[in-house]
Amino acid sequence: MSKKKLSLYKLAKYTNLEIVMEAQIQSTGANQAKLMEKYKKNKKSVQHQVFALKIVYAILILFVIVVPIFTILQVLESFGTLPAKTIFFGGSLFFGVFFLTQFIYLLLLGMFNISAMMTGEAFKWYETLPISKRRLQKLGLITVIRNLDAAIIIIIISFPIIIAIITQNILLVIISVLISVLNVIFVVSLLVLIAEKMSRIFMGDQVSSKKATIVRIVTMLSYFIAAMSASIIFQWAINAINDIFISLAAMNIPDIVNFILTLIPFPFAPASLLTLLIDPTKFSSNMWISGLIGTGVLMVLAYFLYNKAVSSMKMVTISSAAEKKVKTEQKRVEVHDVDIIVRSPIQAYRKKDLSAATRDMQTLMYLILPIILPFVYSIILVFSIGSAVGSFNQEDVLIFWSILMFYQPMISIIVTTGFLNMEDGGASILAGLPINPRDQVKAKLSVLLTIQTLSFFIPALLFITSPVFIDYLLLFVAWYPISLVFLFTIFSLKIRLFGRMKYKYVLEEVNPNKKTLKWIIMVATEGLILVFYLITGGILLLFFGLIPMVIILSLTSLFILTGLVIGVNRMFPKEFGKRKMISIRQALRKKPLIGTLIVILVYFAFLYLPQFLEVLLLPIYSIVPLTIMLFIRFFYNFGFLMLLWLLVVPKSLRLPNGKETISKYLKSIKLMTPGMKKSKFLINILLALSCTGIYFFSLWIFPLLLGDFQPDPSVVFGSPRFTSQGFIYGWFFFVLMLIPGIWEEWAFRGVIIPLNSKKYSKLWVLIISSAAFGLLHFSNILAGQNWISTLFQVLYATELGFLFGYIFIKTKSLLPSIIIHYLINSLGQFFVYGAVFYNEISVVIYLIFAVGVVPAILGILLVYIITNYAFPRLYQE
Repeated sequence: MSKKKLSLYKLAKYTNLEIVMEAQIQSTGANQAKLMEKYKKNKKSVQHQVFALKIVYAILILFVIVVPIFTILQVLESFGTLPAKTIFFGGSLFFGVFFLTQFIYLLLLGMFNISAMMTGEAFKWYETLPISKRRLQKLGLITVIRNLDAAIIIIIISFPIIIAIITQNILLVIISVLISVLNVIFVVSLLVLIAEKMSRIFMGDQVSSKKATIVRIVTMLSYFIAAMSASIIFQWAINAINDIFISLAAMNIPDIVNFILTLIPFPFAPASLLTLLIDPTKFSSNMWISGLIGTGVLMVLAYFLYNKAVSSMKMVTISSAAEKKVKTEQKRVEVHDVDIIVRSPIQAYRKKDLSAATRDMQTLMYLILPIILPFVYSIILVFSIGSAVGSFNQEDVLIFWSILMFYQPMISIIVTTGFLNMEDGGASILAGLPINPRDQVKAKLSVLLTIQTLSFFIPALLFITSPVFIDYLLLFVAWYPISLVFLFTIFSLKIRLFGRMKYKYVLEEVNPNKKTLKWIIMVATEGLILVFYLITGGILLLFFGLIPMVIILSLTSLFILTGLVIGVNRMFPKEFGKRKMISIRQALRKKPLIGTLIVILVYFAFLYLPQFLEVLLLPIYSIVPLTIMLFIRFFYNFGFLMLLWLLVVPKSLRLPNGKETISKYLKSIKLMTPGMKKSKFLINILLALSCTGIYFFSLWIFPLLLGDFQPDPSVVFGSPRFTSQGFIYGWFFFVLMLIPGIWEEWAFRGVIIPLNSKKYSKLWVLIISSAAFGLLHFSNILAGQNWISTLFQVLYATELGFLFGYIFIKTKSLLPSIIIHYLINSLGQFFVYGAVFYNEISVVIYLIFAVGVVPAILGILLVYIITNYAFPRLYQE
């Protein structure tokens, strides 16, 4: 074997891959088998992961370099304007913050992987190679360096390069290189020692002891606090450098403070030396002496830690030493009596989950992260808006409420995923126990509710010193049901999609097929609920104020939450196995009212959610002509709705008749009628045109009776343009109105009527489809339409919905209702814009009778006469 192949850096490549994989295995806890299966399918997945981690490490470390840039510029600017001791203290402080942030990031980036290395599993096979024990120990340290090489290189070269560019001081550049190397030795050695302690904590023998549990939780809590505080320190340093230098000048820093600061080996001693070297003539000899002493102490400390780190590698890289240590520790173990404590099933399940979480890094993250994350970011938010000092206005409330809402679905997904995935572990043991899934659910929900509640209410403590604390606390209490809606929604969906068996639901993931699609559905559902609350809350706050908004959202959430709790209770009855479980899609067809509600919600989502993505098209809109922009918007929105009704509804929701091919689906909604006679087809077209004529006649005669009719052909035949009355689409009405003309009929007549016809009479089906059609028009409020106009629109849309539904049922074709709807929305604008009234009563009569009641009744009578008396045989076949 050649010497090149035995080079330690070359061997460290394979050790690094081993420890990354070992870290992933340790962090996945109960899902180790799935991870190993993934590695077997893609053997290069570990290499790709290592490469991706190196890029992330480098970017994060490089991002921190902003702090010394601002610091150097501020120090150079302060010479001649601020006292030397102030500049010395400020420079040492912020360079120290830079070094400390580097240390925290390096600690966070390398902790899990290095902790996995300290178990020694990655080095056992190296003992079969002709490598000395001393070289094997060095291999351990080189593996650490190899794991963090991208970050280490950035630390060593980025800072000196910045100094060279800004100061062009060769001596300062050389010293900065030496300090960077010294810091790397110190930090890496300390990282190895900390990782060794971490590996002992999470791989210890006394895993069930209370002491070990407390140590694990405190350790991981400290880890997350360090992670969050690093970003806060970084942001604070950037924003506060100039202000703090000015404040320090007013404080008149005592010399003893500078002396003590520079004697702190890390991170302030090297920081003070760098500050001194920016301009050596500006500082006193005492500052130089203390700075050099502190740096010398850091060198001694780094050497000591390096030796300790190398010594710790002996226990890692040499299995005989580790086995000797294990035997020594085993001799010290004393045999204790075991007390058997009897607990209820719910208590036992809860204790099992919490105990397992303390031994599983991934699950422990799911336990701690949801509590810390909103609190840390709430701190930043509160101090930025000033709410903690007593101000209390609707704008602050809306901002704070919006941030909380964004976190709730995220937290719900994190905690639910983490704690439900725990059931995949120990399946062979659990299979032999008399387990009642209902008890498991109660135990899980008790833990999930506790975490969600703490996560939601802890940010309220930020206002405890504020005069308006009670107000904020009451708001948190009122909004609490909203948080529970997110939790119960994701909990129910996770079990329904992954845990459905033939006669019961279970918490285990027994249906992993189509996992990506299921997760898209779950996340999209949470997102839709979030959008609903944000839009509804914003509208209520804008039109009615804070208190009505809180009351309405709270009552709505309580109503939704009640339904979700009942649903979970039905999924896990006290006596299971009595009824066959059905899928969600089957449930939507079996309970068509719920299916109708889902169709409306999904339709609403596809109408308005694409508008958020349309922001990406704004640069194009700004450079193209108006007509081109209108066509782009039309095809964009038309395409989303086509995706909904040709893919999502028939293939994902499988409505209205279950799994069907596209051709059968089009026949089910009566868009395709292959057996229809040509004569019946022509009569249907003439019937649609006749109903449209009745509608136009009503829109023409009522203005003549109640006011005046002043037609303007340019409304529908002119060019699209802006006017004093708003934007007039002109001839583009004939293009734009294809969207409601086709897709609203597709939804409310083509899908909803066949869906409900299996359970309800024709009259009730007409009522349901018409009411749903009318209620959808409340969404026009989001487009800026006022409440009164929208209310009248809902009324006459419901009335016309009866006509559309009746002609659909009688003709057994979707085409007539599409034609009527399209012509009313497009050519009907000519009659609507031409109507002139001189009092409000006339307008009300016009909107109720001319637009709705009269054309609906006359149209239904016409359809009834044609289908029952004029051509009875044709329509009864």
